[in-house]
Amino acid sequence: MFKKIILPGVIGLAAIFQPAVLLAQHSSPNFSIEESFIGPGGLIDAQSSNYGLRASLGDTGVGNSASTNYQVYGGYTTTAEEYLEFVVNGEVIDVGVLSDLTTATGEGTFYVRSYLANGYVVSTVSQPPTNSAGNTLEPMAAQGASSAGTEQFGINLVANTSPDTFGADPDQIPDASFSFGYIADDYNDANQYKYGVGDIVAQSDSSSGQTDYTISYIMNINTFTTEAGLYVMNHFLVATSTF
Repeated sequence: MFKKIILPGVIGLAAIFQPAVLLAQHSSPNFSIEESFIGPGGLIDAQSSNYGLRASLGDTGVGNSASTNYQVYGGYTTTAEEYLEFVVNGEVIDVGVLSDLTTATGEGTFYVRSYLANGYVVSTVSQPPTNSAGNTLEPMAAQGASSAGTEQFGINLVANTSPDTFGADPDQIPDASFSFGYIADDYNDANQYKYGVGDIVAQSDSSSGQTDYTISYIMNINTFTTEAGLYVMNHFLVATSTF
């Protein structure tokens, strides 16, 4: 008998958008202002056959300011179109033949950013690694440590030192003053793992620049109770944003 897992880490994705109900532009039957500004002046879209330009003059305040219900972006001209960008770095993780003496580990990465949004959530929607007979590795219903010899499947999204040094904390691009994504509860503690189908694993409460996430996987088996076979997981994540 053999127990081998091929874990295609975060290879699938879906992005669900809730349509905006308001636009940033101001308009009447005869006129429209694509974006408004306070200051000496600016250009929304100046073009020639070879160049395009967006410009503003006299910016004294820049960046994002937000309250419970509103957000404003001050500074150089920005687009009025909302978006959610979700990119998964497709990769196949082959952890080989498992043993009850050691823990198999793997990593997968993705990033998210959103603009003119009320935030986003990223959920995991796939079943744990499954063999051809339909047997799955036991998902960890509550946070816990890795235990070699106990059948387990779990993930987190932080840097770990046990059962190995692997994973990474979220990376805010360009820095934490522009990007605000964070890890959901139950997936944000080092050396503690969990897996629940449908769980939210990452999120932001507002518009955010790019946040890079790393998923850390652990897999353990029990020689006597884990069914033999080739276990495969196509890991799908779903990113949802509200505008």
